Amino acid sequence: MGWTAAAVGATAYSSYSSKRASDKAAKASKKAAATQAGYEQQALDYLKEREEIPQQFREEALQGLGGLYGLEGGTGSQQDLIDRAINSPLYKAMMGGREFGEEAILRNASMTGGFRSGNVQGNLYDYNTQLQNQALLQSYNQQLQGLTGLAGLPSNANQIATMTGNIGQTYAQGQVAAAQAQQAGTQQGIGNLMGLGSLGIAAYGAGMFSDRRLKKNIKLLCTHKGFNLYSFKWNSIAERLGLSGQTIGAMADEVYAKRKDCVIIKDGWLFVLYDKLGILPRVCIE
Repeated sequence: MGWTAAAVGATAYSSYSSKRASDKAAKASKKAAATQAGYEQQALDYLKEREEIPQQFREEALQGLGGLYGLEGGTGSQQDLIDRAINSPLYKAMMGGREFGEEAILRNASMTGGFRSGNVQGNLYDYNTQLQNQALLQSYNQQLQGLTGLAGLPSNANQIATMTGNIGQTYAQGQVAAAQAQQAGTQQGIGNLMGLGSLGIAAYGAGMFSDRRLKKNIKLLCTHKGFNLYSFKWNSIAERLGLSGQTIGAMADEVYAKRKDCVIIKDGWLFVLYDKLGILPRVCIE
């Protein structure tokens, strides 16, 4: 068997292997991207779950502040905030000490002999008014600060948006990597087949001239997938077409009898599409 025949078989097999390798690489890229995106989705779901309660508090607090300032879409009013302030534990605690203050004023008046004077009544009134105003103001401010604090709770919205975009980008990168792997395999296969030209063999895609009229010294080597494979040399007619040397392959007329779709006419001669036929001449090179 000549070295040209071995080169043809090895080159065809290399092209086939390149395609299989590129397909595997493409599947691996897609699978890796899907796995990574799955982990990113789990993290995103967890973050969204943790964000639900703070987001609810923020929205309610913002609506309360809007109502306080009379903004459209706000809820409640300033009077509602005052009512909450009066009913708050802070207000009740401060007002609960009123009796001690009044007793102190009365004791002082008794000691000075002015228990029944108008000054005592005025002092009691001023004391109660100031205490009530102070309690209401502090409680009101506490309520307002609470709303402001809730409205300003840290938000993970930007992080959620970024992670959502990252998931889409991960999938896209997997698709791009898969496409690049397949393209690289295809280009390598084409390069291998084009390299047959340096051996004096006319190759078109993954096929070859297999017209019996172009061959001589034909010898049957083996039968593969129901098709006979032969060793042969190109004759003088083939040499005028740029074909020379010894190689192996099927006979186009035999292939045509079983698979008409795998035989075409090239430059007036029968040409077998080996990639479509699914036969690698290498199987007989051993």
